Amino acid sequence: LLRRLAAFLIVFVFIIGILTACGTQEEPLSPAIEFRAKLAQSGCTFHADVTADLGETAVQFAMDCAMDTEGTVRLTVTEPERISGITATVAADTGKLTYDGMALDFGLLANGNVVPAAAPAIAADCWLRQYIFSAGYEDARYRATYERGFDEKRLFVDTWFENAVPICAEVCYNGQRILKIQITEFQLQ
Repeated sequence: LLRRLAAFLIVFVFIIGILTACGTQEEPLSPAIEFRAKLAQSGCTFHADVTADLGETAVQFAMDCAMDTEGTVRLTVTEPERISGITATVAADTGKLTYDGMALDFGLLANGNVVPAAAPAIAADCWLRQYIFSAGYEDARYRATYERGFDEKRLFVDTWFENAVPICAEVCYNGQRILKIQITEFQLQ
């Protein structure tokens, strides 16, 4: 009887320990889901410094970005200065990139499936509606990995957050980073 009581107490303490630990730790997906809910309610604006890896060369440019609650993103080139002011809209429902005036032509990435100029819109689309593949903490920063598309069009988009705000994103195709996005001036609307 004493052994049974001791075994029961050990199991009871173990179960209480598990339940207590589960109640105090934040679920890994919670910050990504909370961020998504805020975006869906208000949209956002941010500045993006983009590096596109074209293989033997890399192209850098910067854009001011605004996403509405439906996921449509308006992009305005700020650098390089000679093309500053070019604007484009990426439609949320089709992903179609439409330019007002001139167009940026850096070629295509990911077997012709990714337009480098759409990099900020790809990241924003993932934050708002794409599958959250994994999430967790790396050092003091939260990292969420999103999966976008499937088969030969599948992209993985990693986003690092600091104080619940995205600060950097990388777009990967077939295990290689093709786009890097430094995010500053992020604001919910």
